[in-house]
Amino acid sequence: MVLEACVILIDNSSHSRNGDFTPNRFLSQIDSINFIAGTKIQQNRVNTVGILSMSGRRPNLVLAPTNDVGQVLIATNKIQIEGKMDLISSIEIAQLSLKHRSNKEHAQRIVMFVASPLEEKKEDLEKIGSQLRKASISLDIVSFGETERNEEKLSSLIDNANSGDNCHLLSVPTSSGIILADQIQGSGIFSSSSGGMGGDFGSFGGGGYGGGGMVDPNVDPELAMVLQMSLEEERQRQSRLSKENSGESKNKNNETEINQQKREEEGEKAMELEETEKGIQNINKNENNEQGDETDMFSQLEGLTEEEQMEYIMKMSLQEMDSKELEQLGIENEEEDDEKEKNPEVQNALQDEDLVDSILLSLPGVDPENEQITETIKNIKEENNEEKENDEKKEK
Repeated sequence: MVLEACVILIDNSSHSRNGDFTPNRFLSQIDSINFIAGTKIQQNRVNTVGILSMSGRRPNLVLAPTNDVGQVLIATNKIQIEGKMDLISSIEIAQLSLKHRSNKEHAQRIVMFVASPLEEKKEDLEKIGSQLRKASISLDIVSFGETERNEEKLSSLIDNANSGDNCHLLSVPTSSGIILADQIQGSGIFSSSSGGMGGDFGSFGGGGYGGGGMVDPNVDPELAMVLQMSLEEERQRQSRLSKENSGESKNKNNETEINQQKREEEGEKAMELEETEKGIQNINKNENNEQGDETDMFSQLEGLTEEEQMEYIMKMSLQEMDSKELEQLGIENEEEDDEKEKNPEVQNALQDEDLVDSILLSLPGVDPENEQITETIKNIKEENNEEKENDEKKEK
């Protein structure tokens, strides 16, 4: 039996979330890797298996080649789904890892899972295949999920890496209920002539993953139990992660609704504040206008005598009265009768002592009993009487 150092490359890109394989592409690879690693190490205890993830910020050698099955199980449980797959860089890292294997007598093999569309150029794949052939490294590829798109490129890679039929390509078609590990177990991807698992491959399957067993419990009960526990833990972990992701999406939706409500409330408050500010501005404008009117009135009174000031005040008071008040006082509104002169109305109003008193009382800061005001009104009355007498004489 040929001794072998193997590095298994897993495609943990975002495409591996697809559920077209049971339970999904990623977990199908995990199950298959644990099965292959356990079987190789069980065949020969000096065989070694390493694990390399091909996606993320860069390819990562999760586990250097080892013959400890427990370390393999721990390594596969640490791998997360992330990013895009970098196939060429992954093969180069795996090649370097095999170059520094502990036992130089071990044959070198890379087992690679491809579950996402290849973006690499065909020429670059042919070049890396030739490098593997020169380094005497065997290559086995398990292509699934994107078989039609990747068929030409992967076939070209295998053809350039093949030397003495030591490289194999297994394309697994997409179909409901297909279990990837069962397809690998039933294929000739590892032939006995290449020093792989060959005809003994099925004897270690224990009925394959369809029955839940990876290793025949009658051959190695401890290994079978460890592998079974690892699979169960991985399923629980993936189930927990899916629940957490769904919970996070619900929380994000709730936060979005709350933020929208807050924005609406803030918008309403802003509108109310704007309306309040406009109202305050209007009030200030009205106050300024009133103050301006008062200032204009006082500036006009400054250059007049006391008699002229009293006459001006009387006119202003009569203008502010509405038509009803004027009718009650027996004075006609000048707007209703434009043909009548203004001075006779003022003169008639000054003759009415009650009207003059009521007007003076309505003025702020004016005392009707003040001597100057009384004297001024008296003089105005006398002048009006003299004018009337003169008019009567002229008419006669």
